[in-house]
Amino acid sequence: MQTARRTKALALALALALPAQARAQAPLFIPLVPPAGVVLAPLALMILIPLGMELSKTDEKRVRELEARGDWAGVVALATRNLAAAPGDLYWLELRGRALQRQSGCAAAVPDLGQAFDLRMAQTPVAAEPAFTVGLALGQCEMALWDLAAAADTMGKLAALAPQRWEPVYNLGVIRALQGDGPGARAAEARLRERNPAMADALLERYIQPAPAQTAPGDAAQPAAASAATADAPAARLPPPLAQTGLNIGNRMLVLPPGRWYAAPAGGRTVMGGHIRAGPVKIDPVALTTLGAFELSASGGLAAAVAFSANAKQAYGISYWNVDEPCTPRDALIMDRFNSPYDQPECLSVRVVTPALARTAADLAPALQAAQAAGATLPAAAYVVRYARYGLDRVVVATWLVPTQRLAGDLAAVQWGHALANGLRPMAWSSEAQNAATPPLGPMR
Repeated sequence: MQTARRTKALALALALALPAQARAQAPLFIPLVPPAGVVLAPLALMILIPLGMELSKTDEKRVRELEARGDWAGVVALATRNLAAAPGDLYWLELRGRALQRQSGCAAAVPDLGQAFDLRMAQTPVAAEPAFTVGLALGQCEMALWDLAAAADTMGKLAALAPQRWEPVYNLGVIRALQGDGPGARAAEARLRERNPAMADALLERYIQPAPAQTAPGDAAQPAAASAATADAPAARLPPPLAQTGLNIGNRMLVLPPGRWYAAPAGGRTVMGGHIRAGPVKIDPVALTTLGAFELSASGGLAAAVAFSANAKQAYGISYWNVDEPCTPRDALIMDRFNSPYDQPECLSVRVVTPALARTAADLAPALQAAQAAGATLPAAAYVVRYARYGLDRVVVATWLVPTQRLAGDLAAVQWGHALANGLRPMAWSSEAQNAATPPLGPMR
């Protein structure tokens, strides 16, 4: 043991005794960060690395590192290994459920979240805050999957567990409205008003009593004759139906959900990208193509609209982008930058808009104008979900307008947006052909 210690000490002394130039030329590809204010010579680090490896990091630290990088597959793998050793461990069940939600969507996450919630609720006494947190994630996923009966059961349990919280009551109101249970939705709105008047107003305006002039056409409450007349009226002004299942730019395709989709006029714009080289930085224009489409309900009303932008040809050598517009909305329910660098931005935003605000979305304007020319009215309230990724050689942007009635509440809309981002993200990195499926949308009422 003493001999080994002396050997390590001698090696370290020899490394530190090397001329500074020799140490600086030593190759080092290890992402090791020294303590603040400490500068270590490369060869000294190479000697110390085996010593550092003897000090294993805690799982919690590894989780934080993986989450900071957005490496949800790594989080899932780490949690799975720990669950194999300790089945039913609440920490790892909840962690894997959240990671699966971000990686693969709610369908993959529900089993873990459901098991964790049941275990939390079975504890004596129940730890209210952890149980509420995992239960809310479960209920949001059930709403995002349009499993409204299961979501109502989960939200009912949360409302009893934490009577002072507004989230379960709001979501119960949304669920009852989507189920056609007017009295139940009104009762939830009355309870919600005591806890959060602003969200009670949102529930009333978006789901319970939307403005009659802007109600999404095709509502079951419309008389059959009026509905049929609405269906026939715009037929002469309809563009040809979309010939394929999605919007195709180069070797990228955004696959659309089933529905009556019609193409909107194509457009485009130019963004500036830079090459990092040994010499001066070179800035090149990169042309983006934008394709749009809109979906009509059975009665001819607007059911959804989308704009998809990408560069048709790979922008070889572009490593950073001189853009900031993806991350600028100030009125968003959520703005997630995914820890992206400023020169390769990645952003997800979810907003609630009126028809007037919807028309200001530049990407969506051609699709909305085409839909209105076909006789469709805009919904009184809609979510605008926008995902943008400026990656290596590739740009991908998708902007959706979805009536609030098709996404079960604000929290479910955020979940839907994350699922959209998960599907589109590989398009900004891989040069291979990519198809990204749009997350399922709820039915039109």
